[in-house]
Amino acid sequence: VKVRFAGFRLVPELGGFGPRDLFFFLVRGTGVATRMETMEASRMEESTSGSNGAALGKEAEDLDHIETKNFSATEYLNKLFPNEESLSGLPEFLVKLRRRIRKVNDEILVAVRQQSQTGSRAKEDLAQAQNGIEDLSGRITEIKVKAEQSETKVQEICRDIKKLDYAKRHLTNTITAFRRLSMLMSAIQNLQEVSDKRDYRETANLMEAVNQLASHFESFSQIPKVCELRGQLSAIKSGLRATIFDDFIYATAKEEIPPETLEKLTHACRVVEAIDLHVKDELVSRICNKEMSAYQQIFSTNEAPSTKLEKTDRRYTWMKKLLTRKQPFWDVFPKSWEVSSLLCTSFCKITKAHLSETLDSMRDNPDVANLLKALHWTLDFEKELNLMAGGGEISLYEGG
Repeated sequence: VKVRFAGFRLVPELGGFGPRDLFFFLVRGTGVATRMETMEASRMEESTSGSNGAALGKEAEDLDHIETKNFSATEYLNKLFPNEESLSGLPEFLVKLRRRIRKVNDEILVAVRQQSQTGSRAKEDLAQAQNGIEDLSGRITEIKVKAEQSETKVQEICRDIKKLDYAKRHLTNTITAFRRLSMLMSAIQNLQEVSDKRDYRETANLMEAVNQLASHFESFSQIPKVCELRGQLSAIKSGLRATIFDDFIYATAKEEIPPETLEKLTHACRVVEAIDLHVKDELVSRICNKEMSAYQQIFSTNEAPSTKLEKTDRRYTWMKKLLTRKQPFWDVFPKSWEVSSLLCTSFCKITKAHLSETLDSMRDNPDVANLLKALHWTLDFEKELNLMAGGGEISLYEGG
């Protein structure tokens, strides 16, 4: 790029110049600047208002292009001074440029001062923040120490409270145990009295209470007093078992049982359940054996096999009479015991054994007519038994 003015030629490479480079180039860099200053002194006295001077003044006022990122000094100068005539506006442009430089310098100075003050203030704020952090750290440490001390005191207090709580719990358990022991002693004494009178109603109530109280002392079996009471209770249960068995066996031997005896036996069943479950099973077994012993004595004869088959119907009739004649007695037992069903099962087992023995003896000379009759009677009896058993199946062929 070439710039021509004032009758001589200057060919500098102006590409990449910034605002400061432009200033030094225009003011100090060459002899052309001196010539410009001379021309500026003579032209300042003239008042030219031509079209070129007006355009130059308009362009000179727009100095914001110097601060743009893609500023090119060569293009900018060529635009401002396209010919020698345009150099008339150079002094004015220089004045504005110097004014802009002074303004930028002032702004830089103000910014530097503000930055210095901001740095000092930042240091003060940082120091205050550090002091605050140290103070806060000290307070946190103090709070932590106090918290540890409080935790230690709380643990000591809780330890004492736990000791008192354990003492209270043990004392409460001891008092409760003594009360129950006193109640157990009184209940066993009353149980002994009512059992001697065979008052099974009160005996059943007291037996249930005694069993409940005695269950609390299962872990105290090594204490002599508890062992003594358990021994007394076992003796009372053994005595009740014997007396109740005697009362039931005696009642089975009677054809008619008075209502008061039936009521007494009903409460006796409750006593049996309170004593132990195996006592219940033993009582039912004895009653069934007692009734079936009479049955065996009646039908275990040395008659001919055909005669025994003819009496098959009598066996079933005897069993149905036994169930109907002693129906009040069978009602004494709780339904859960299923005494009638167990009695029928025992009868079927014994009958099966008798009939099997009879049929074995008739194997060589079977009596078909009597066999068909016995089979018909047996099927009818099984149907009646199943109805009495409430839908349960009882069969002579399966042995009960």
